[in-house]
Amino acid sequence: MAGEGAAQDGGLEVRVAWRRDDARIEADAIAFWGRIGVLPRGVEAAKRAKELIAVAYKDGELIAVATAVIDQIPFLGVRMAVLRGATDPAHRRARAQLALAVPSHDALRDWSLANPEEKLAGAIAFVAPGEWGDFTRLPVWPESELEVVGYTADNQQIRARWFDHYRLD
Repeated sequence: MAGEGAAQDGGLEVRVAWRRDDARIEADAIAFWGRIGVLPRGVEAAKRAKELIAVAYKDGELIAVATAVIDQIPFLGVRMAVLRGATDPAHRRARAQLALAVPSHDALRDWSLANPEEKLAGAIAFVAPGEWGDFTRLPVWPESELEVVGYTADNQQIRARWFDHYRLD
């Protein structure tokens, strides 16, 4: 991917990690999760590190991660990459998650094209409105192009983006 690892606006350096088994990025992510304490009880950091899509560094320190698991989404009847993200609270205004959006999408799309047997239809995120504030009012997020497709019973937004190449059987 063009520009991978290069510093972006705001001094962020984005690195793609999807299915690369990059020991350095995984170790940085494990330390990151330990530092900010966001992993749910029972989630192993080493296992979550294998789910990394992309990460953002600022001044050599990892400040944000995007992860995904591929899962069957029953209400859609397709396999999607279920997205998660975390940002160091001290860097929430750095737009790090936004910087990860396009590289994450591109990495998942490229992997899907290279692995058609996986039948990955796109990406989906379940968004707690309280964590994203006014950003949840946008019907389509500009960087990721995730659009609102519905709400869960507990009022989380469901946002999805289909891959252009995906075709239903």
